Amino acid sequence: MMSLGLLKFFKPVFRPLYQSIKYHTEVYKVQSCQRKALAKLKDKPKIRCVFFALFEEIWKVDGVYRLMMDHPRFDPVILVCPIVNYGYDNMISRMDQCYTYFKRKGYNVIKAFDGVRYTDVDKDLSPDVLFYTNPYRGLIDDRYYITKFSNTLTIYVPYYFGEWSNYQWMCNLPFHNLLWRYYQETPFHKKYSQHYSSNKARNVVVTGYPGIEKLINSKGNPSIKVWKESDTKKKRIIWAPHHTIEENKDCYYSCFLRYSDFMIKMVQKYSGDVQFVFKPHPLLKNKLEKMWGKDKTEFYYSLWETMPNTSLKDGDYSDLFLTSDAMIHDSGSFLIEYLFMNKPVMRTLNNIPLENEFNPFALKCLEYYYLANSEQDIEQFIQNVINGVDPLKEQRTKFVNEVLMPKGSPSQNIIDDILDSIDNQILYRN
Repeated sequence: MMSLGLLKFFKPVFRPLYQSIKYHTEVYKVQSCQRKALAKLKDKPKIRCVFFALFEEIWKVDGVYRLMMDHPRFDPVILVCPIVNYGYDNMISRMDQCYTYFKRKGYNVIKAFDGVRYTDVDKDLSPDVLFYTNPYRGLIDDRYYITKFSNTLTIYVPYYFGEWSNYQWMCNLPFHNLLWRYYQETPFHKKYSQHYSSNKARNVVVTGYPGIEKLINSKGNPSIKVWKESDTKKKRIIWAPHHTIEENKDCYYSCFLRYSDFMIKMVQKYSGDVQFVFKPHPLLKNKLEKMWGKDKTEFYYSLWETMPNTSLKDGDYSDLFLTSDAMIHDSGSFLIEYLFMNKPVMRTLNNIPLENEFNPFALKCLEYYYLANSEQDIEQFIQNVINGVDPLKEQRTKFVNEVLMPKGSPSQNIIDDILDSIDNQILYRN
């Protein structure tokens, strides 16, 4: 019989083998379930697709949903799911806001929680396919996490254009490995998954990023209601701070605390020349309330709503981007998304080396950015926008046209892959 001392010695030796066996056993189970789910759909005339929605801001599959609405093979429905990590009141208000957004658009939408009962997805909705819009466990209510739906085909379209250098969180969470399809933005992102994900990108298909379709395919005149009316023509600048105000090893983009007072000074100093819109990440307010307290946070946000040349913007930002002249931010997805506008854009920096935060694709995008290490850099950028000075314009235009623009329609590419995979019983393409 092995002694306790020997057990302690061999435990770390055998742990990797145990974890490998456990992983491959789970993979086999998932593959088996997905194969059976796929087979059931081969001759099914109508495919029920349920979209799990959380925030209005991270709804990046509008084009996919609209195509499904008009397609005879699909029956789409949106389930607004509870966000559970900032308390009950925040959960209810976020659900109400998101539900109202989809209801106004005339979409088939349901709240997952009506104040008394949670929707039982399998019994109440009978989905054939589930679309996830966020990968993180602990944000969505656990009853809607991917591990609860092993007998249903699951799909994820990223809610952000992947800029992160934390590949574990970007492509190798258990969530990513359990998916049937992971539709990715570019061949660069697929390479990251091939290298870092446990399943070696078996479930990855490159389709392009549907989140930018409303920006590059805009028809008609985008709404300018978000900008306050002015008697004189002013430049329109967005300030979009990230939510990561607390330092952590996983992600620390935010420069908000460093520049929150300074940006108010810029608003006042250039009130005759610039309209500013404050577009914070939807989680920033929750985190500020913990750090600053509710009263100070409410006062700061109300300032942006009430100053004569400022506005506060929540929710969808397509019209905001389209009608702006420039942006200052430390956001994640905006790093790549706003480049599609081909307008001057500045990244505020926090003294962390860029290569520690961003993947090679994002670092390439940052070559077409104006970078801010100080208040003086930000003010110089504002002055340049006012005066129409944009030295990076020519090379940025070339990069946008030759590198960023997707091949075809990302949303249509997703629809085509789903139907082809079902009709031809293609479990994985890699």
